[in-house]
Amino acid sequence: MTPRRIATYALVAAFAGAFFMAARAPATNVRSGYDGEPEIVAATFASAWCSACKVLKPKLAKVIPDFAGEPVAFVEFDFTFGARDELKAEAVKYGIGDLYERNKGATGFTVIVDRETGEILDTLTMNFSEGAMKSAIARAIAIASHTDGKAAPAPQ
Repeated sequence: MTPRRIATYALVAAFAGAFFMAARAPATNVRSGYDGEPEIVAATFASAWCSACKVLKPKLAKVIPDFAGEPVAFVEFDFTFGARDELKAEAVKYGIGDLYERNKGATGFTVIVDRETGEILDTLTMNFSEGAMKSAIARAIAIASHTDGKAAPAPQ
């Protein structure tokens, strides 16, 4: 094999790798527009090789914009290249380090967690419709906010 051919293959491999990494940008890591601390975290455990993720993530990506300005953080832990220190650091940042440790490496689901209590409020899977996902997230926000979705009574 000639040096020129080796260089060509290396260049093609580098561009393919760059394209692959750019195309893998997590669809679920979205800023919600809420400027306070989120009350719930919707943590997606995923990987490129997970077939359930290929169904779950596009549905969730369509639902996320409906929660702009709500006290929810959507984060994704991508295990395509294994469990890494930066993934654990992200989990600790959102107060779900224990949840991460229990589930690292598992894929194909989104866990909705109350940040204050650490309680798991729901788990979304590929079997949830977009409407069911919206309902589950809204219900989790209401629970974490200690509301039932109704306006508070007027002060006396």
